[in-house]
Amino acid sequence: HQHNDHLSGFTHAADTWMKLTAKEGWLSWLDNPEDKNAAAISDDHKKLTGTLNEVNKALLASKNIRFAKDDETNKIADVLGFYIGLTDNEEPIVPAMGLQMIRKMSKKTTYLSPGDVFDLPDLDAGQVKVYVLGPPKDKKLLFDISAGKGESYDPKLAMANTMASNYLEALSNFSENGPANSSEAYFPFDKKFTCTTTTEPFTSSQYNHASEAWRKVDTDWLQQAERLGLYLDSYTNNTSLVLAFELIESGKVLLFVGDAQTGNWLSWKDIDWKEQAAGINFEKLMAKTVLYKVGHHCSHNATLVAGLEDMTHPDLVAMIPVDKTDPNITKKNGWKMPAAKLHQRLKEKAKNRVLRMDDVFDSDCDPKDNQVKKSWKSLNLPVVTNLFIEYTIDA
Repeated sequence: HQHNDHLSGFTHAADTWMKLTAKEGWLSWLDNPEDKNAAAISDDHKKLTGTLNEVNKALLASKNIRFAKDDETNKIADVLGFYIGLTDNEEPIVPAMGLQMIRKMSKKTTYLSPGDVFDLPDLDAGQVKVYVLGPPKDKKLLFDISAGKGESYDPKLAMANTMASNYLEALSNFSENGPANSSEAYFPFDKKFTCTTTTEPFTSSQYNHASEAWRKVDTDWLQQAERLGLYLDSYTNNTSLVLAFELIESGKVLLFVGDAQTGNWLSWKDIDWKEQAAGINFEKLMAKTVLYKVGHHCSHNATLVAGLEDMTHPDLVAMIPVDKTDPNITKKNGWKMPAAKLHQRLKEKAKNRVLRMDDVFDSDCDPKDNQVKKSWKSLNLPVVTNLFIEYTIDA
């Protein structure tokens, strides 16, 4: 999906990637420029990202708004950091460049949709099957709302665009250049009837008194920017390409969900699988899973109960791509990753065979402990290096 932490490497190391050639590049149906629905979603996505970037700049430039500037703007900037990259571009340029690099280095680009099933290329037919689970094409699940008629593929994304534009226009009232021409329509009274809160005796002595600051609601509306940013972030995560690989002889499944969140997960149980996957369904794929690449750094809404509880294979191993030193985690009120209760349940389901990108093993998952060592007895212990963790699954 189009977040910097998933695609920026193809941009920042473009010269290295172009020395390689991939026989096939697999992307989501949402990345297909020939898909009209995908193109409509992409346009709204770019508009919202660009408008929020303008909102962020307006908040940073404002000298008259009394609010916790660092707190508000950083929340928006945190989200924009997944799209904008190192330049002041108003479109999600870095992810788009990453997708383009994948297309350039691939002899063939295939756009995958839920329900697609095929043999892993370059192996004998029937050795490894690939199942495409997401992102969903069902509008309700992709956006978690009912879709309506109109120009936009999703009314919620269009509504977010409208809200962001109005928010940006409202901010113009606090700029050095004064309000935009149309912004007065958003106020209950004409400007000629208004006064500042610094000139009237009552407001200067009472309303603006330091001891009364907690009563003010003047700038509470600014918190809407954070909500718009979080919507943009969650929607993009939900567009993740989700793949399951089945080793046919043993029936073992490796599950990679990207950052898929609620709507993506909920869609898997209703997939209309092709003929070559006769008899397969969501529950069977989950029950066969022996390797689960945990979704979205082990956040609370990127592994659903309905999925994890169905992972009943005795060989289950979970890998968590998380770095506890990430500034988004370490800052005050930062992201709760890994989510404590989910993290604990993963350990229970996988019999403490949980691998982490940062510490590799939690203290209660270290194979040096006799109890944990027993749970790895019939499996291959992971090989840990400075660059990667390698785990071999017997087919």
